[in-house]
Amino acid sequence: MRNFLNEPPNIDFLKIKKLGYLVSVLMVIISLGVIFTKGFNLGLDFTGGTSIQVRFSEPVSIGDVRNALKTVNLQDSVIQEVGHDKKEYEIRVSLKKGSSSEVYKKVKKALDERFKDKYEIRKMDYIGAVVGEELRKASVYSIVAVLIAILIYVGYRFEPVFALGAVIPLFHDAILTLGIFALFGIEVNLAVIAAVLTVLGYSLNDTIIIFDRIRENIKIRGKKNLQLLVNQSINENLSRTIITSGTTIFSVLALYLFGGESLKGFALALLIGIIFGTYSSIYVAAPIIVDLERFLRKKSSESKTQKEKAPQV
Repeated sequence: MRNFLNEPPNIDFLKIKKLGYLVSVLMVIISLGVIFTKGFNLGLDFTGGTSIQVRFSEPVSIGDVRNALKTVNLQDSVIQEVGHDKKEYEIRVSLKKGSSSEVYKKVKKALDERFKDKYEIRKMDYIGAVVGEELRKASVYSIVAVLIAILIYVGYRFEPVFALGAVIPLFHDAILTLGIFALFGIEVNLAVIAAVLTVLGYSLNDTIIIFDRIRENIKIRGKKNLQLLVNQSINENLSRTIITSGTTIFSVLALYLFGGESLKGFALALLIGIIFGTYSSIYVAAPIIVDLERFLRKKSSESKTQKEKAPQV
Protein backbone atom coordinates (compact mmCIF):
# COMPACT_ATOMS: atom_id res chain seq x y z
CA MET A 1 0.00 0.00 0.00
CA ARG A 2 2.84 2.35 0.86
CA ASN A 3 4.53 1.79 -2.52
CA PHE A 4 1.19 2.27 -4.26
CA LEU A 5 0.69 5.65 -2.62
CA ASN A 6 4.30 6.77 -3.15
CA GLU A 7 4.60 5.70 -6.77
CA PRO A 8 1.80 6.37 -9.30
CA PRO A 9 0.43 3.17 -10.89
CA ASN A 10 0.13 2.71 -14.63
CA ILE A 11 -3.54 1.84 -15.13
CA ASP A 12 -5.05 2.40 -18.58
CA PHE A 13 -8.34 3.98 -17.47
CA LEU A 14 -9.26 5.28 -20.92
CA LYS A 15 -8.98 1.82 -22.44
CA ILE A 16 -12.62 1.25 -21.47
CA LYS A 17 -13.83 4.81 -22.09
CA LYS A 18 -16.48 3.62 -24.58
CA LEU A 19 -17.87 1.27 -21.95
CA GLY A 20 -17.80 4.17 -19.47
CA TYR A 21 -19.76 6.34 -21.91
CA LEU A 22 -22.30 3.56 -22.48
CA VAL A 23 -22.83 2.89 -18.77
CA SER A 24 -23.16 6.60 -17.98
CA VAL A 25 -25.59 7.31 -20.83
CA LEU A 26 -27.76 4.31 -19.87
CA MET A 27 -27.82 5.33 -16.20
CA VAL A 28 -28.75 8.94 -17.08
CA ILE A 29 -31.53 7.81 -19.45
CA ILE A 30 -32.94 5.40 -16.84
CA SER A 31 -32.74 8.09 -14.14
CA LEU A 32 -34.51 10.67 -16.31
CA GLY A 33 -37.15 8.06 -17.19
CA VAL A 34 -37.78 7.32 -13.52
CA ILE A 35 -37.86 11.04 -12.61
CA PHE A 36 -40.40 11.92 -15.33
CA THR A 37 -42.61 8.83 -14.92
CA LYS A 38 -42.54 8.26 -11.17
CA GLY A 39 -41.67 11.74 -9.95
CA PHE A 40 -40.23 12.75 -6.58
CA ASN A 41 -41.54 12.13 -3.11
CA LEU A 42 -41.41 15.82 -2.21
CA GLY A 43 -41.03 16.77 1.43
CA LEU A 44 -42.82 19.40 3.46
CA ASP A 45 -40.47 22.13 2.19
CA PHE A 46 -41.93 21.75 -1.31
CA THR A 47 -45.49 20.52 -0.78
CA GLY A 48 -46.51 22.69 2.17
CA GLY A 49 -47.96 21.36 5.41
CA THR A 50 -48.22 21.89 9.15
CA SER A 51 -45.53 22.66 11.71
CA ILE A 52 -46.24 21.97 15.39
CA GLN A 53 -43.80 22.93 18.14
CA VAL A 54 -44.03 20.84 21.32
CA ARG A 55 -42.36 21.37 24.71
CA PHE A 56 -41.98 18.40 27.09
CA SER A 57 -41.62 18.65 30.86
CA GLU A 58 -38.70 16.21 30.83
CA PRO A 59 -36.10 15.16 28.21
CA VAL A 60 -37.30 12.79 25.48
CA SER A 61 -35.62 11.54 22.31
CA ILE A 62 -36.67 11.97 18.70
CA GLY A 63 -37.23 8.20 18.63
CA ASP A 64 -39.72 8.48 21.50
CA VAL A 65 -41.69 11.17 19.67
CA ARG A 66 -41.62 9.19 16.40
CA ASN A 67 -42.82 6.02 18.14
CA ALA A 68 -45.71 7.99 19.66
CA LEU A 69 -46.72 9.28 16.22
CA LYS A 70 -46.85 5.74 14.81
CA THR A 71 -50.28 5.25 16.38
CA VAL A 72 -51.72 7.95 14.09
CA ASN A 73 -49.62 7.04 11.03
CA LEU A 74 -47.43 10.15 11.23
CA GLN A 75 -44.13 8.37 11.96
CA ASP A 76 -42.64 9.66 8.68
CA SER A 77 -42.99 13.29 9.79
CA VAL A 78 -39.90 15.50 10.06
CA ILE A 79 -38.97 15.85 13.74
CA GLN A 80 -36.28 18.34 14.68
CA GLU A 81 -34.94 19.30 18.08
CA VAL A 82 -35.31 22.95 19.10
CA GLY A 83 -32.51 23.94 21.47
CA HIS A 84 -30.21 21.41 23.12
CA ASP A 85 -32.06 20.20 26.22
CA LYS A 86 -34.05 17.45 24.39
CA LYS A 87 -37.29 18.93 25.68
CA GLU A 88 -38.57 20.90 22.70
CA TYR A 89 -39.24 19.60 19.20
CA GLU A 90 -40.74 20.77 15.93
CA ILE A 91 -43.00 18.23 14.21
CA ARG A 92 -43.47 18.97 10.51
CA VAL A 93 -46.24 17.08 8.72
CA SER A 94 -46.79 17.07 4.96
CA LEU A 95 -49.95 18.50 3.42
CA LYS A 96 -50.64 15.00 2.10
CA LYS A 97 -51.50 13.89 5.63
CA GLY A 98 -54.44 16.26 5.92
CA SER A 99 -55.40 19.82 6.84
CA SER A 100 -53.82 21.65 9.77
CA SER A 101 -56.81 20.96 12.04
CA GLU A 102 -56.74 17.23 11.22
CA VAL A 103 -52.99 17.02 11.78
CA TYR A 104 -53.29 18.92 15.08
CA LYS A 105 -55.92 16.48 16.36
CA LYS A 106 -53.82 13.45 15.34
CA VAL A 107 -50.63 14.78 16.93
CA LYS A 108 -52.45 15.73 20.14
CA LYS A 109 -54.08 12.30 20.32
CA ALA A 110 -50.74 10.53 19.86
CA LEU A 111 -48.93 12.69 22.42
CA ASP A 112 -51.78 12.34 24.95
CA GLU A 113 -51.48 8.55 24.78
CA ARG A 114 -47.73 8.58 25.33
CA PHE A 115 -46.94 11.78 27.25
CA LYS A 116 -50.20 12.64 29.09
CA ASP A 117 -49.83 15.93 31.03
CA LYS A 118 -46.08 15.98 30.32
CA TYR A 119 -46.07 18.27 27.29
CA GLU A 120 -47.55 21.45 25.86
CA ILE A 121 -48.12 22.52 22.27
CA ARG A 122 -46.46 25.92 22.06
CA LYS A 123 -47.38 26.93 18.54
CA MET A 124 -48.69 25.69 15.21
CA ASP A 125 -47.85 27.13 11.78
CA TYR A 126 -49.15 26.36 8.32
CA ILE A 127 -46.74 26.30 5.38
CA GLY A 128 -48.67 27.04 2.20
CA ALA A 129 -48.24 25.20 -1.11
CA VAL A 130 -47.37 28.54 -2.77
CA VAL A 131 -44.24 28.76 -0.63
CA GLY A 132 -43.42 25.17 -1.58
CA GLU A 133 -43.77 26.01 -5.28
CA GLU A 134 -41.40 28.95 -4.88
CA LEU A 135 -38.88 26.72 -3.11
CA ARG A 136 -39.10 24.15 -5.92
CA LYS A 137 -38.32 26.82 -8.50
CA ALA A 138 -35.52 28.25 -6.36
CA SER A 139 -33.95 24.77 -6.05
CA VAL A 140 -33.96 24.24 -9.82
CA TYR A 141 -32.62 27.75 -10.44
CA SER A 142 -29.82 27.25 -7.90
CA ILE A 143 -28.62 24.03 -9.56
CA VAL A 144 -28.76 25.58 -13.06
CA ALA A 145 -26.96 28.71 -11.82
CA VAL A 146 -24.19 26.59 -10.31
CA LEU A 147 -23.68 24.68 -13.57
CA ILE A 148 -23.55 27.91 -15.63
CA ALA A 149 -21.13 29.55 -13.18
CA ILE A 150 -18.87 26.49 -13.29
CA LEU A 151 -18.98 26.45 -17.11
CA ILE A 152 -17.86 30.10 -17.25
CA TYR A 153 -15.21 29.75 -14.54
CA VAL A 154 -13.58 26.58 -15.92
CA GLY A 155 -13.73 27.96 -19.48
CA TYR A 156 -11.90 31.08 -18.29
CA ARG A 157 -9.47 29.26 -15.99
CA PHE A 158 -8.59 26.49 -18.46
CA GLU A 159 -10.17 26.40 -21.94
CA PRO A 160 -13.65 25.66 -23.43
CA VAL A 161 -12.93 21.96 -23.91
CA PHE A 162 -12.17 21.61 -20.20
CA ALA A 163 -15.34 23.56 -19.32
CA LEU A 164 -17.56 21.06 -21.13
CA GLY A 165 -15.56 18.22 -19.61
CA ALA A 166 -16.32 19.64 -16.15
CA VAL A 167 -20.02 20.49 -16.52
CA ILE A 168 -21.27 17.33 -18.28
CA PRO A 169 -20.12 15.05 -15.39
CA LEU A 170 -21.81 17.39 -12.88
CA PHE A 171 -25.10 17.05 -14.76
CA HIS A 172 -24.47 13.29 -14.77
CA ASP A 173 -23.88 13.19 -10.99
CA ALA A 174 -26.93 15.32 -10.10
CA ILE A 175 -29.31 13.34 -12.35
CA LEU A 176 -28.14 9.95 -11.06
CA THR A 177 -28.42 11.05 -7.43
CA LEU A 178 -31.93 12.42 -7.91
CA GLY A 179 -32.86 9.38 -10.02
CA ILE A 180 -32.10 7.03 -7.13
CA PHE A 181 -34.23 9.18 -4.80
CA ALA A 182 -37.10 9.03 -7.30
CA LEU A 183 -36.69 5.27 -7.86
CA PHE A 184 -36.94 4.35 -4.18
CA GLY A 185 -39.41 7.07 -3.25
CA ILE A 186 -37.02 8.69 -0.75
CA GLU A 187 -38.19 12.10 0.41
CA VAL A 188 -36.62 15.07 -1.36
CA ASN A 189 -36.42 18.21 0.78
CA LEU A 190 -34.22 21.30 1.02
CA ALA A 191 -31.54 19.31 2.86
CA VAL A 192 -31.30 16.91 -0.11
CA ILE A 193 -31.00 19.84 -2.56
CA ALA A 194 -28.24 21.26 -0.34
CA ALA A 195 -26.51 17.87 -0.47
CA VAL A 196 -26.77 17.78 -4.29
CA LEU A 197 -25.18 21.24 -4.51
CA THR A 198 -22.46 20.08 -2.11
CA VAL A 199 -21.85 17.04 -4.31
CA LEU A 200 -21.48 19.29 -7.37
CA GLY A 201 -18.78 21.23 -5.55
CA TYR A 202 -17.06 18.05 -4.34
CA SER A 203 -17.14 16.41 -7.78
CA LEU A 204 -15.87 19.60 -9.44
CA ASN A 205 -12.99 19.81 -6.97
CA ASP A 206 -11.84 16.29 -7.84
CA THR A 207 -12.22 17.01 -11.57
CA ILE A 208 -10.32 20.31 -11.36
CA ILE A 209 -7.40 18.61 -9.59
CA ILE A 210 -7.12 16.13 -12.48
CA PHE A 211 -7.57 18.90 -15.06
CA ASP A 212 -4.81 20.95 -13.43
CA ARG A 213 -2.43 17.99 -13.64
CA ILE A 214 -3.41 17.45 -17.29
CA ARG A 215 -2.68 21.12 -18.05
CA GLU A 216 0.72 20.92 -16.37
CA ASN A 217 1.60 17.80 -18.35
CA ILE A 218 0.42 19.44 -21.59
CA LYS A 219 2.81 22.35 -20.93
CA ILE A 220 5.67 19.85 -20.64
CA ARG A 221 4.82 17.35 -23.38
CA GLY A 222 2.23 19.04 -25.60
CA LYS A 223 -0.99 17.47 -26.93
CA LYS A 224 0.60 15.02 -29.34
CA ASN A 225 -0.56 11.93 -27.41
CA LEU A 226 -3.32 13.39 -25.28
CA GLN A 227 -4.92 10.09 -24.28
CA LEU A 228 -1.65 8.78 -22.85
CA LEU A 229 -1.07 12.09 -21.09
CA VAL A 230 -4.58 12.10 -19.54
CA ASN A 231 -4.10 8.53 -18.33
CA GLN A 232 -0.82 9.54 -16.73
CA SER A 233 -2.48 12.52 -15.03
CA ILE A 234 -5.27 10.35 -13.58
CA ASN A 235 -2.70 7.86 -12.26
CA GLU A 236 -0.64 10.62 -10.69
CA ASN A 237 -3.72 11.82 -8.78
CA LEU A 238 -5.12 8.36 -8.03
CA SER A 239 -3.76 8.08 -4.48
CA ARG A 240 -5.19 11.49 -3.61
CA THR A 241 -8.57 10.53 -5.11
CA ILE A 242 -8.72 7.26 -3.15
CA ILE A 243 -7.71 8.86 0.14
CA THR A 244 -10.04 11.87 -0.21
CA SER A 245 -13.06 9.93 -1.45
CA GLY A 246 -12.49 7.07 1.02
CA THR A 247 -12.27 9.25 4.11
CA THR A 248 -15.24 11.36 2.98
CA ILE A 249 -17.38 8.28 2.34
CA PHE A 250 -16.60 6.89 5.80
CA SER A 251 -17.55 10.23 7.38
CA VAL A 252 -20.81 10.49 5.44
CA LEU A 253 -21.62 6.83 6.15
CA ALA A 254 -21.24 7.51 9.87
CA LEU A 255 -23.54 10.52 9.48
CA TYR A 256 -26.11 8.34 7.70
CA LEU A 257 -26.00 5.54 10.28
CA PHE A 258 -25.81 7.62 13.46
CA GLY A 259 -26.96 11.12 12.49
CA GLY A 260 -30.64 10.56 13.13
CA GLU A 261 -33.71 10.38 10.92
CA SER A 262 -33.68 14.05 9.93
CA LEU A 263 -30.16 13.76 8.43
CA LYS A 264 -30.62 10.48 6.54
CA GLY A 265 -31.74 12.08 3.26
CA PHE A 266 -28.91 14.62 3.34
CA ALA A 267 -26.29 11.97 4.14
CA LEU A 268 -27.63 9.52 1.54
CA ALA A 269 -27.53 12.16 -1.21
CA LEU A 270 -23.93 12.96 -0.26
CA LEU A 271 -22.98 9.28 -0.20
CA ILE A 272 -24.48 8.54 -3.63
CA GLY A 273 -23.11 11.77 -5.11
CA ILE A 274 -19.56 11.21 -3.87
CA ILE A 275 -19.47 7.71 -5.37
CA PHE A 276 -20.79 8.88 -8.74
CA GLY A 277 -18.65 12.04 -8.58
CA THR A 278 -15.45 10.03 -8.13
CA TYR A 279 -16.45 7.71 -10.99
CA SER A 280 -17.38 10.57 -13.34
CA SER A 281 -14.13 12.48 -12.76
CA ILE A 282 -12.21 9.52 -14.17
CA TYR A 283 -14.58 7.87 -16.66
CA VAL A 284 -16.61 10.84 -17.93
CA ALA A 285 -14.69 14.10 -17.51
CA ALA A 286 -11.27 12.87 -18.65
CA PRO A 287 -12.47 10.93 -21.76
CA ILE A 288 -14.58 13.94 -22.85
CA ILE A 289 -11.44 16.11 -22.98
CA VAL A 290 -9.62 13.55 -25.12
CA ASP A 291 -12.49 13.03 -27.56
CA LEU A 292 -13.45 16.71 -27.85
CA GLU A 293 -9.84 17.71 -28.45
CA ARG A 294 -9.49 14.97 -31.09
CA PHE A 295 -12.74 16.09 -32.76
CA LEU A 296 -11.70 19.75 -32.85
CA ARG A 297 -8.25 18.88 -34.18
CA LYS A 298 -9.81 16.78 -36.94
CA LYS A 299 -12.22 19.58 -37.90
CA SER A 300 -9.37 22.09 -37.92
CA SER A 301 -7.31 19.81 -40.13
CA GLU A 302 -10.21 19.28 -42.56
CA SER A 303 -10.88 23.01 -42.73
CA LYS A 304 -7.21 23.70 -43.45
CA THR A 305 -7.15 21.06 -46.19
CA GLN A 306 -10.25 22.53 -47.86
CA LYS A 307 -8.73 25.99 -47.87
CA GLU A 308 -5.53 24.66 -49.49
CA LYS A 309 -7.57 22.85 -52.18
CA ALA A 310 -9.78 25.86 -52.90
CA PRO A 311 -8.98 27.52 -56.27
CA GLN A 312 -7.04 30.74 -55.95
CA VAL A 313 -8.81 33.78 -57.43
